[in-house]
Amino acid sequence: MEQQAIDVTRETNPSSLLRWLPGGSKFLLAAGGCLLVALFYLLAFFPRHHSWEVAAFILVGLSVFAGLHHATSIPHAVPLFVDDMIHVVLGASAVQLAIRSGGMTAVQAAALVGALAWLSSRIGLLDKRVLPASVYCGAFAGMTSSYVLPGTPWIILAGICTGVIYSWAKHFWVGIGGKLGTIAFAGTALTVLVARLAGWNHAPPASSPVDGPLLWAVFAVGVVAAPLTFVLAEPCNFGAVCASAVPSAVLALGINLLSAPWQMKMTPIATAWFGASFAGMTSMERLAGRYWMLPLLGLIFAFLFVGSGPRVHGFGGLLGTTALVSVLAGLGLARWWPTNAITPAKHA
Repeated sequence: MEQQAIDVTRETNPSSLLRWLPGGSKFLLAAGGCLLVALFYLLAFFPRHHSWEVAAFILVGLSVFAGLHHATSIPHAVPLFVDDMIHVVLGASAVQLAIRSGGMTAVQAAALVGALAWLSSRIGLLDKRVLPASVYCGAFAGMTSSYVLPGTPWIILAGICTGVIYSWAKHFWVGIGGKLGTIAFAGTALTVLVARLAGWNHAPPASSPVDGPLLWAVFAVGVVAAPLTFVLAEPCNFGAVCASAVPSAVLALGINLLSAPWQMKMTPIATAWFGASFAGMTSMERLAGRYWMLPLLGLIFAFLFVGSGPRVHGFGGLLGTTALVSVLAGLGLARWWPTNAITPAKHA
């Protein structure tokens, strides 16, 4: 998605630092990715629910497991490019700057950084080696709340961790929507672990419940955002980063034109749109003609979005990981329907 698959022999040059994980170590990437999804699912969706809700989450979880089996493959090689790390850190730093100095919300800042990265690439302001996807991935790490990581140096460390994982994992789960956010979540979680070892105990930020008419609005937004993002990314050829970031930035920044009470009401809507757009970043090859899945992916995302618990609130990449879980659940459910053979995705 947006990022072209690497030709390793072409990318290997004296200016790039390229390292290979030895032998069986590359299997750790697949095992680590599956473990991350499993831990996230348990932490995010099982703290406090009624029995019927737990049953629904278990059903979705079984579908996620089937989707993991369907989507996970072992990469032939695991390269590390320093350029990728730098671009990811720049994305994270830019979002933090917009939040702390510009007074933006995390969603506004991340969407704007992603939109600017795509636009700069489109008009040639960025070097060809700078892929908007790497900056967008960093932007998700930069969304981390100050309740979770206490200062800019910690966010930069999260960006570095995210950059390393991005460089290793950008050819893993190719074409799965939410992958960039999941990478950011992994980098953020590792940094939080380091911060705790250093004596910082974070408190989850307070979150407002989503209920009443707002609950139905979130579901409606999810059903619309995922298909629209896909249409803009694939048939319209704008690319996944543009299809996700630009409409999200317009919606999130447009909220500032409303009165304060309406801004409070619309912020969860903009957040839900932003997250559901990641599910819509799933590639055409992964869908394999099953376009009916797109509204379903948005619907599953909305269900998980309103049902997530407080343990992971404020973590960078939370929305993307929720979207990836939604896509895996959709792929797992879709295994019951006949489909065309899936060819390797052209975009990461």
